[in-house]
Amino acid sequence: MANTQSQFGFQHVGWISGSAPDAQYATRQIQSSYATAIYFGDPVIKSASSPYISVALGTGNLTAIEGIFYGCEYIDTNGNYVFTPWWPGVAQRSDAKAKIINAPGALFKAAALLTAVPSSAIGQNIGFSTGAGGTTRGGGFSTYVVDQGTLTTGPTAPFQVYALLDASSAVGNGTDTTTSYNWVVVTFNNQRFRTTTGVA
Repeated sequence: MANTQSQFGFQHVGWISGSAPDAQYATRQIQSSYATAIYFGDPVIKSASSPYISVALGTGNLTAIEGIFYGCEYIDTNGNYVFTPWWPGVAQRSDAKAKIINAPGALFKAAALLTAVPSSAIGQNIGFSTGAGGTTRGGGFSTYVVDQGTLTTGPTAPFQVYALLDASSAVGNGTDTTTSYNWVVVTFNNQRFRTTTGVA
């Protein structure tokens, strides 16, 4: 059955074979004045020459990503403590403590932007698209997707295609590998702990 479009960012689903499971979140900071929303499942990067993270934009072929955003906590403008799956992109009273997944062996599920990612793409590197824009409904989920138009054997794309979700591994939407919007499993490629170039 043909897939239907579904955008949900990068959902953690497991670990590369031989990689030690690491269920801990890493913590990073979001500057209190940061004016761009970050949603649950968005890839994030380290902001240049600062300790803060920001959402990764563009086509995904850029500076090494820091990890995948999984929520944050901060003091809002009314002095309330807030724990939320997304950063609202509105100035707050305090910097936010963000939770990210950055373990080098982590695996993530993501949907294709449009044209199906084929099985021949397994082992190739791939970038992302920001999708339609995140939503605050039902948990503030990301709408990032992998962009099949960025498949490459070059080193700069942030993810590598690890597997496809198909009828042998899952059921339901996203498992038809012959039609648009199929779902794939990716791991980090151009990421802070996987690149040989330091991150400023």
